[in-house]
Amino acid sequence: MADAIYFPGLVPTTFPSIADFFTGNPYARKRTAIADDILGYSLIAAYERADVYDWEVYEAGFMALNLALADWAGDCLDLDPVVFGGQSFGAIVGAVYAGALDYADGLRLVRESTRVELDYFGGLTESLGCFFFYRLAADDVDALLEECRAEGHRVEGSIYLDNRVYGVSGTMSGLERLRELVTRAGGRAFYLMNRAEHCPMVADLRQRLEAEVYSRLTWRDVRLPMISDVTGRLLTDRVAIMKDLLDGWTTPVHWSTVAAGIQASGADRAFVVGPRNMFARLTGASVPTGMITPRTVADFPTKGFRLPAARPAAAPTPAAVTVR
Repeated sequence: MADAIYFPGLVPTTFPSIADFFTGNPYARKRTAIADDILGYSLIAAYERADVYDWEVYEAGFMALNLALADWAGDCLDLDPVVFGGQSFGAIVGAVYAGALDYADGLRLVRESTRVELDYFGGLTESLGCFFFYRLAADDVDALLEECRAEGHRVEGSIYLDNRVYGVSGTMSGLERLRELVTRAGGRAFYLMNRAEHCPMVADLRQRLEAEVYSRLTWRDVRLPMISDVTGRLLTDRVAIMKDLLDGWTTPVHWSTVAAGIQASGADRAFVVGPRNMFARLTGASVPTGMITPRTVADFPTKGFRLPAARPAAAPTPAAVTVR
């Protein structure tokens, strides 16, 4: 079997839902111990009292959790990874998983990126954010964005998942207005994050991150290719991977791009590694998919793990270009 390993985007995950795995699993304890040394504090203790606006803690915790799950899966399940990928911050986790960055540098990327992001967003004359919502069609979302912009607000589509789940970046005043329009149209608000992402309006931030953070880390070529969530292409070159992760800041995410990359990679199955979320459903529309979560690990000794049955992979498309 040829397997795709996929790391989802960072979604708010409360500490109680992962506490048993974080504190009791040996793979997690190994990852958090390294994080404690790099970050200079107890990641578990910080995560326990953090909220969704503590970017460094949530990102470092998400990275440690997902990599520990991947470590466990590599030792305990019969997997044959041929490609990896990730959406948004999940792509950074994937880059560490595949060795484009070592884990210590991945944690330094989180710490230093947070410093730059806080300085950047804190220095803006008008605050920017990203509003997540669902239960609307993509055409309706685009129409609401046009209505918002016609009223003088700065809003840009950032994330389009499954034609039903969306993220829109913009000024806080614009996003509050968009929330009203979404509710009026029958959509459901998910949450509002206090930073913009995946849109051209943060181009200056992308440049700062490249100069002050990414260019100062050690990047490596990888044997296992990465599916770009920006272009859908397969990347193995260290410079291409670094640039792709940076380009994710200014390029809207479209799940159809990722789905085409998975189908073109030749993978027979996909495994979504992380807390339970919508990505297993999204990936499952492209290739048979299994979830690897803290619950998977807890249930494994008694219930085992059912590997998804493969179906024939789609024929390669022009998206399946390896960039070297």
